[in-house]
Formats: sequence, C-alpha cells, structure tokens
Amino acid sequence: MELLFILAGALLFDLLLGDPQVSYHPVAIIGRSALMLENYARRIMGGTFIAGMLCACIIIGAVTLIALTLVAAALHLSVVTGVIACSFCVYITIAPRSLVMHAEAVKRPLLEGNLKCAREKVAMIVSRDTRVLDERGVVRSCVESLGENVIDGVTSALFFASVGWLLWGIPGAAAAACFYRASNTLDATYGYRNERYRRFGTFAARLDDVLNFIPARLTLIAIFIAAFIGGFRPFNAVRCAWRDHGKHPSPNSNWGMSAFAGALGVKLGGRTFYHGQWEDYPEWGIEFEPLTVEHIAHTQRLVVLVTLTFAALCVIVAMIIKAL
Repeated sequence: MELLFILAGALLFDLLLGDPQVSYHPVAIIGRSALMLENYARRIMGGTFIAGMLCACIIIGAVTLIALTLVAAALHLSVVTGVIACSFCVYITIAPRSLVMHAEAVKRPLLEGNLKCAREKVAMIVSRDTRVLDERGVVRSCVESLGENVIDGVTSALFFASVGWLLWGIPGAAAAACFYRASNTLDATYGYRNERYRRFGTFAARLDDVLNFIPARLTLIAIFIAAFIGGFRPFNAVRCAWRDHGKHPSPNSNWGMSAFAGALGVKLGGRTFYHGQWEDYPEWGIEFEPLTVEHIAHTQRLVVLVTLTFAALCVIVAMIIKAL
C-alpha cells in the first residue's frame, strides 16, 4: 500500500498547495542552475553536443541524488516520515491543479466578454502569438495546452514514481519522479530548435522524448476511462489519438491533444500564428460541435479525471506486479 499513500499524498499536497510561482520552487531552482552551468560549460567547450549532454547529466544526477538522499534519511526515522517525504518529492514533479487554474484564468475573462484579457492569460501557457486570436482560437489554444501538458505535467511523473517504487521502494519513487522532472525541465530550458541550442540542447530534447514515450501512450488508457466516467466520447478519443497522434512535430504530445479532441468531439490544430506569420499545421479530432468556452470547463474536468484515473491505474498495476 506504500505507493497508494505516496501518490495520494502527492495529489493531496498539490490540491492544498498548488504550484506556487516562487523563486525557490525546486523546478525554478533546477532551471536557474541549468542556465548557470550552461554559461560555464560554453566558456570551456562552446555550444557543443557534449557540453549540453554533460550539463544535463550533472543537473539530472544531482537532483536525483538529492531526492534519494532526503527520502532515505526520512525513511530512516520511520516509514511514515519516509512516505510523507516521498509524497512531497512526487508532488513537486506534478501540476494538475496548476493546469486547471491556468485554464480557469483563461475561461473567466471569456465568460465576461474580455477577449483581450483572455489572450493575455492564454499567452502564459502557449508559445504562439495570441494577439491575433479570436475567441475560438483562445479556447483552442487552452484545450491544446492542457491536452499536451497533462502528459509531462502529470502522468509521466506518476509513471516514473511508480516504476521507481517497484525497483527501489520509497526512495526510488522520489528519485525516479525527480529524475523525470529534472529531465523535462532541461528540455524546457535547452530544448529549443534555434541556432543557440541546435547542438547544445539536442541531448536534453531527445532524452525527454524517450522518457515520455511510454507514459504518453499509457495516458491514452487513462483518457479512455476518464472520458467514459465523465460522459465524454471515450471510443472517439482512442480513434482520434490512434489516427492523429503523428500530426505533430513532437513524437509524444499529440497523444494527449488528439485524444482530448476526440473525447470532446472537437477539432484542434490547424493554422497557427508564430513569430509574426501564419503557419499551416494539420488538424486533429472530429468536430461534432464547434469550440466554445464551455470546452475549457470540459477539459478541466477531463484533466482531473485523467489524473485520478492514471494514479489509480499506477497503483493497481504496481500491486499486481509486486504480487507476481
């Protein structure tokens, strides 16, 4: 039952504390440390692939070791303190409440008819230029962001916590979850497709792709169950994900986005405004109804259900594996 208490505790911490936007948040510290180490590495080795790989390995290794040591020390006191410490470590790697609250910040001004404010709020969670978006474009951006980030912001971390627990117990759950979050943070820091990071950020970007490969596909199972529980379109979610997951540059992101599109019965993707020009992207999903602000509320509910479903599946599968 350890894993049940670990994941339940992590979700409870997230419900109570959320994702505070403070400079001393561990993820913010990881990002700043990565930038400091990058500057040092570039002075010695330049912007090479090896320099980027070494920076990534040092940051990821340090974060993993710190989590392992802290939880092992807490576990030395008692199992209860070990589980609480582990739950807290897993908590800092997930952000379901943050996803829901960001969507709420977009939904509220739309309901009040304040499109300008909604554009500003959605700009905080997407990289596209939001100044030209109409209401449908704002809703689409918000739904896509939640469909993408439910994987790297929730399910992947829960997956690695579960794998870590299976392999190394309570300290392993914390270490594996923090290993994943550090890797994902480095992708967000180094993994840009521009001249500065074309070589330096390759290792971090590819590592993140590899780590998300299995969880992204397993998330589809949770979306199917969550869509069934929530009264959405579960079979359409699977159909759209299977058909449309390749219609995106990322090998993993569109498993969530296309499944959300199918579950909601809408179309996502398509023409997008980046860096002052329109770019044509494929569409995914099946449009049973046009996008409206109500779909943000539906997406929020789907995120909550997917989070709970995936956590429950992790516990059930881990207990079965342990019993074999």
